[in-house]
Amino acid sequence: MKKQPILIDNISLLEEKLFVFRRKLRDMLQKEAQSLRCPISQIDTLFYIVEKGNPSMKEIAHYLNVTPPSATAIIETMQKKKLITRMVNDKDRRTVRVTLTPKAWKLFKSFHERKFTILKKMISKLQENEQRQLIKILNILIKE
Repeated sequence: MKKQPILIDNISLLEEKLFVFRRKLRDMLQKEAQSLRCPISQIDTLFYIVEKGNPSMKEIAHYLNVTPPSATAIIETMQKKKLITRMVNDKDRRTVRVTLTPKAWKLFKSFHERKFTILKKMISKLQENEQRQLIKILNILIKE
């Protein structure tokens, strides 16, 4: 594929639109998280645990872009809510892995459905060919 010239005005506009889109989506998701009585940081953590399958505390901290003590505080709160369990590695006791409880899976599924509904509503503003084009463009942009 031939690379196209990059226009600075297009980059500035794209960056602005992506920022606004992300903020709008985040605000909508935050409202959904509040309705489920769960902070968005915990919802993000649930999604990451599902994606990675029993990540370590270090991996969670890295994903959330927080310090390990901050990640520990989030995980401890989730553990008190009976959303996660910690598993200590028998071979290396410093490594703690996190897994979801059935209660957390229920919360995850509920939030996932709400997120899907929000995205569906947003995407429904596009014509069918625009939806396909958006998917195609995103696929091009995320390929490395």
